Amino acid sequence: MTTTVPAMEETIKKLRNEAPWVRIMVGGAVLTADYAEKIGADCYCRDGMASVNYAQKVFEQAE
Repeated sequence: MTTTVPAMEETIKKLRNEAPWVRIMVGGAVLTADYAEKIGADCYCRDGMASVNYAQKVFEQAE
């Protein structure tokens, strides 16, 4: 996974340009909340369960 970190910021920029309505979550052991904010992600999740909880909140807001 650490090999993907350098491309994350550019990927997020492209997503924001092409699909600005998409919410972007990043996370895992190799990232931090500060880094997620720096690269423009909407959310940092430390693990899979935190990701599920965040996704549930997003879907609840969309209803």
